[in-house]
Amino acid sequence: MEIVEITTENAEEFSGFIDEDTAESLERVFYRGIGALDDDGSVRGALVYELINSESDEDTKSRILIFGGDDGAAKEALIKEYTTAIADDDVAESFYETADREMAEALQTFGFSREKSESLDIFLTIDELKGIGPELKVTDFPSDIVDLSDVSVLQYRGFAKMCLFHDHRGLVDDLAYLPTSWFDRELSSCCVVDDKVDGGLLVKKAPSGILYIMLFAAFGVEYQNKLRLMMAYTTEKIIENEPADVRVVIRRHNEPVKKLTDRFFAACKGEPVSEGNRGER
Repeated sequence: MEIVEITTENAEEFSGFIDEDTAESLERVFYRGIGALDDDGSVRGALVYELINSESDEDTKSRILIFGGDDGAAKEALIKEYTTAIADDDVAESFYETADREMAEALQTFGFSREKSESLDIFLTIDELKGIGPELKVTDFPSDIVDLSDVSVLQYRGFAKMCLFHDHRGLVDDLAYLPTSWFDRELSSCCVVDDKVDGGLLVKKAPSGILYIMLFAAFGVEYQNKLRLMMAYTTEKIIENEPADVRVVIRRHNEPVKKLTDRFFAACKGEPVSEGNRGER
């Protein structure tokens, strides 16, 4: 059994285990992929994970996104390599959330806890966006709410630094490394005050066509109103420009986001999943 690194260059070889959205993320700085090959070079399994907090003062964690193999030997070889690799990154804890029963059972075999839960992710349709309450029905947006495409690289970098300083990373731990082109610049919105970006709702359009809300943050005394306006602006853009069957994903990764989704999308629930973790020290 040979263990190899999976990158964007060879990810297609592992398409039986890795979806196209995850494969694209392998170009990102904190994402890692490892694959298992048989002696004849045939693919036997894959594991993809993301390092969290690796450049902060908090303990580094690893979120396992993909884990699967043709048999127990392939899975064991992958976990063995994974455990060695994360030790080099001083990972304190590994965790996962998945609707894949086989993946959850395999991780449980290798020392992970497992319990049933509701996914942190909620999927919204165009119809659900159209049905949002009057608070987000804005007919005349102020001039300081603009597309990300109207923001210069320097302004964007200033906003990214502000987010990192205040530890607002959303789902992009690698915010400092991502160019504006990684996001959908027409659907993403920003608040520009005195020539500085002090708010942003950044949307990623994945290869599958799914829209992911990656970062939603604003600063200053009017930050709550900025959040409301940017949410209304991006919602309107999605409704106007995206196909009727598009899906928008919001991950309720912290309490403020959860309160926001409970407020505006109370009827939307995450799918049943298994979740668990394993201490690595």
